[in-house]
Amino acid sequence: MKWQTREAAPSGYDILKIATRGSARLLGRDDIGSLEVGKCADLFLIDERRLELVGSCYDAGSVLATVGVRGPVDCTIVNGRVVVRDGKLVGIDEEETARAAQARCDRYLA
Repeated sequence: MKWQTREAAPSGYDILKIATRGSARLLGRDDIGSLEVGKCADLFLIDERRLELVGSCYDAGSVLATVGVRGPVDCTIVNGRVVVRDGKLVGIDEEETARAAQARCDRYLA
């Protein structure tokens, strides 16, 4: 479908809904795709005070679809458990994991 006018184009928030509720609906799932009481929450949080997000507070629902986010998020919660805190994975040593991964790449390429 080709959008004829700016008013007819989906907003960033519409895109977010399509990606969440719409995807869940396509999968035939009503237990995912929205934040509601009784549902498990997988979500992420981003500090809108980042330089690249200045002004996003005026339309926070559209940030992902219109501005995008580069780099790590500040917090990620999966199935009610924090897995990223302050932009770092919880429960692993990221530096050690990166060193081990680099060593494997080096061995593979050798």
